[in-house]
Amino acid sequence: MLVFVSLPALAKQELKIATSITTSSQRAAFYNLVRAFENDHPDSKITITSYTSEIYKAKFPQMLIANQFDILYWHAGERLFEYIEQNKVSPINDILSAKKMASIFDKVIIDSISFEQRAYALPISYYQLGFYYYKPLFSKLGLTEPNTWDEFILVCETLKQNNVTPIFIGTQSNWPATAWFDYLNLRLNGIEFHRSLVQGKASYLDKRIYDVLDKLKDLSKEEYFIQDHQDLDWKQGLPLLFRGLTGMSMLGNYAIQNMPVKIKDRIGFFKFPMFNDQTTYYEEAPLDVLILPITSKHSKLAKSFIRYVAKSAIQEKFNTRLGTLSPHKGAQQNNSSLVQEAYNTIANAKGTTQFFDRDSKQDYADQIMPLIDEFMLTLNINDSQKALEKVRIALFSSQPSNKY
Repeated sequence: MLVFVSLPALAKQELKIATSITTSSQRAAFYNLVRAFENDHPDSKITITSYTSEIYKAKFPQMLIANQFDILYWHAGERLFEYIEQNKVSPINDILSAKKMASIFDKVIIDSISFEQRAYALPISYYQLGFYYYKPLFSKLGLTEPNTWDEFILVCETLKQNNVTPIFIGTQSNWPATAWFDYLNLRLNGIEFHRSLVQGKASYLDKRIYDVLDKLKDLSKEEYFIQDHQDLDWKQGLPLLFRGLTGMSMLGNYAIQNMPVKIKDRIGFFKFPMFNDQTTYYEEAPLDVLILPITSKHSKLAKSFIRYVAKSAIQEKFNTRLGTLSPHKGAQQNNSSLVQEAYNTIANAKGTTQFFDRDSKQDYADQIMPLIDEFMLTLNINDSQKALEKVRIALFSSQPSNKY
């Protein structure tokens, strides 16, 4: 656990914030944010208590009710809504009106933090997943950014024929295989079916899940994924990408901060390919937020902090340090070309989801995601469907599956 405390000379009001900090860039972003607020509010004192990601998530339910913190860092989507339904989170409509919200955030962002027409969180940062590739390699082989799945497969085949591994994926990390599963499900089956699935309402025995797994199986059988991906994590693909030894890698735009400055201009970006002449699409955009627990002791100062962090200039500085996207529409002026492309992809999406483990109950995601990793090794569709459905039935036995 890391605790750092500000020490203004004549602090009269104290605000206690808890957050998840895993990297030095996160530490710098939050540290500079609270220091800037204190400079603008010299009668305030802010104490930040931070934990690494997994510890923070484990402690979060208790922190909501401990009568200890005034502001908490958290995630949008189902992970937020479940605590709203338990009446543990205060709405923030009195801080930022619906009109104000609409002027600074896109609708897909507002939908991710709203419940029964009230906003309950301040969006502060998010990232978008898509494909990053090495421009000189594509140029050398005469390749262009694919928009459709057929074009994507053609790119993969061309790379393979030129002895370049088409796709890096590191399934030793606990999310890449599920990210592929999520995107294929969104593209092939739409957002309503995907939401039903992550909420435990749709059956994994559905033919549409077979289609998703079949696409993953095809990519693996054609040897488009890097070999031994189960022994690699996502970061290990970056050097290979920078040297043109792999063609593409599906990553969140947070990866940009891990790219050397001299390399960034050589990296291109395109969104996950679309199927069957689709003109609308849905994206994954995990959104981080600040919330006010219902037990906050210093709500007036907490609300001042929320208003402060909602400013475009503050959000821009915060996300620049993190290497992520600012959800504020007015905080995009100084984006790099890669960040701007990611932002435009989200802004033009018809809707967004958070990611499987943020859109579903934790015990559900904790059991489903390893099974998707396992499928990437066995490629046995029928057995995997049965194993996935067994988990769903065990957790949601009283909840009938949706019929479409």
